[in-house]
Amino acid sequence: MSETDEMGLTPDAAQGYEQFFVPAMFRHWPGKIVSAAVITESDNVLDIGCGTGALTREVVKCAGSVTGFDLSESMLGVARQVCPTVIFQQGNVAELPFKDSAFDVVVSAFMLMFVPDPKQALGEIRRVLRPSGRVVASIWQGLDNNPVYAALVEATREVVDGKSADSMAWPFTMGDVRKLADIFDVDGLTDISVIPHDGYAEFPSVEDLVEVEIQAWLLANSVSADQISEIASKLRNKYADFANSTGQIKFPLNAYIVSAVSS
Repeated sequence: MSETDEMGLTPDAAQGYEQFFVPAMFRHWPGKIVSAAVITESDNVLDIGCGTGALTREVVKCAGSVTGFDLSESMLGVARQVCPTVIFQQGNVAELPFKDSAFDVVVSAFMLMFVPDPKQALGEIRRVLRPSGRVVASIWQGLDNNPVYAALVEATREVVDGKSADSMAWPFTMGDVRKLADIFDVDGLTDISVIPHDGYAEFPSVEDLVEVEIQAWLLANSVSADQISEIASKLRNKYADFANSTGQIKFPLNAYIVSAVSS
């Protein structure tokens, strides 16, 4: 069995993330983030929480130079394969290993909600940004604006337990305009903008959605195949409007893109 890294992930889990989650949920967000960041060929860009490089591979098309940064060495192993020209570094956003004013732009895709102290992380981001530099981050909107995942969370609560359901709900807990404006309100960041964006996700079936999410939250050892089947059964009727004749589901998955400028 492969050893786990700093995030409790194995190389196989990172490969699964790249194979399933990137095409299912993340492939159409990099273009939105790059557009919001107004990246040019003269910009030195830092992609924080880069994971397997879903955003990095879009940034590298238009930036002068790109550095990818993530806590998970397993994720970075995949990123180095898909973006071989990019420098990737492992570390914690709470203590970035870069000099002051090192970057023109910092981007982050769906990472800040997993940081224990996001305001402290944004202080570090501000430190490594040059004056008038830009930070742009995507954050999932709350479960009230993502009802498909709200239903998945509640079905997990009913079939498994509250701890597992709360774990699956965690990515959506920061998705409030006022909360995000407050989090980004740190010394040295101005012109804060929180803009809602409509998105979508696609999975081959309801069962695939449930199984992939269970695997993503490292719940596989505590959730049985029968429980996964029961969760999917509970959701099938609720997801009927999003399914085609083959059972594939495509549904809204909405986020905010938050931007700010360093003073």
